[in-house]
Amino acid sequence: MKIISRIIFPLGLCAMLLAGCQDKEAELLVPKLYFEASETVIEIDGETTYSVELKSRLTTMVEEDVNVTYTIEGEDVVNAYNYRFGKAYRVLTSAELVSKTAVIKAGQIYSDAIELKLEDLNNLTEGEVYLLPVRVNTGDAQVMDGADIAYYEVKKPVKIMKAAEFSSNYITLPLTPLDVFTEATYEAVINISRFGNNNTVMGCEGVMIMRIGDAGGGSIPKDILQVAGGGEITWNDNPLKTGVWYHLAFTCNSQGVANLYVNGEKVVANGSFQMSPDLTANGADFGFSVGMVPNFMWGTRPFYGLMSEVRLWNVVRSENEIKENMLSVDPNSKGLVAYYKLNGGVVDASGHGTPKTDLRNFRDLEKPIAIGGGL
Repeated sequence: MKIISRIIFPLGLCAMLLAGCQDKEAELLVPKLYFEASETVIEIDGETTYSVELKSRLTTMVEEDVNVTYTIEGEDVVNAYNYRFGKAYRVLTSAELVSKTAVIKAGQIYSDAIELKLEDLNNLTEGEVYLLPVRVNTGDAQVMDGADIAYYEVKKPVKIMKAAEFSSNYITLPLTPLDVFTEATYEAVINISRFGNNNTVMGCEGVMIMRIGDAGGGSIPKDILQVAGGGEITWNDNPLKTGVWYHLAFTCNSQGVANLYVNGEKVVANGSFQMSPDLTANGADFGFSVGMVPNFMWGTRPFYGLMSEVRLWNVVRSENEIKENMLSVDPNSKGLVAYYKLNGGVVDASGHGTPKTDLRNFRDLEKPIAIGGGL
């Protein structure tokens, strides 16, 4: 179990203190009730139940007891949170308050602790984030606006213990009739064992291909990430390294605005790239492939190393969607054209077709894949 509390100075309190520059001192000292930690992240690791100690507090002490009441909020509050922050969290329904009331005793600022029980955690889906909002209220004091809800983000981390081993091997995607694109997102989780002159990750040669280096016929060092075809988007700042897990992503919209991501961070923003409306129509194209370009006249340009979580989309994924779903995504997600988890076989989890492949080797890992970590 891993718990991270984000203790954020409430906006209402900030506003109150700033306003104090003009207001009377007495107005600043009006006691208000709020949660000290607005967000708490709880990572589940095998537990089926877990208990959280819940407390609220006052900004200043009072001379009489303050009675507080807690309620677990539902879907409407979760939806509002998702809308505000661009999330897609699910509602955590398996939770209960052992007691719904507590007291802040006279002369103190913290309430008595009550128990918040999280249950049926074994039924949570790996990679999904569940949100549990708890609201505090009282009739004995003012409640600080914007700090009256504590959000508990509960998730079961994805554990990938097997990956595909590439060494002059490939996957060719059966795009037709799913081959018309006006927008696209590429994603892959990779771990490089050694560099060739041109290391193919995924894409269509001559149209839009994600690769590492072009040190043979081009001028890109063999350890530099690039997407090439209808333009070139290159990350020159940091060469990639062997033995490290990376999540790579590339997006391009219908206006030709492209972004490149490494480990969920945007490393090239608002680049220019010419989208081809049909990823299999260009005469220079040799099919949409992963790991190498089979039958290419200037060499097959293989990738050497491990891969997992290869995804092709016909929509532009947002920065939040990319960052929060590096190790897993819902196979039924809108716009997902092909999804190869590569954890023991080459199967399209999105159900859109059977690929052509000569990939047969899958390596058991000593520890789960961690982005930015080693083997």
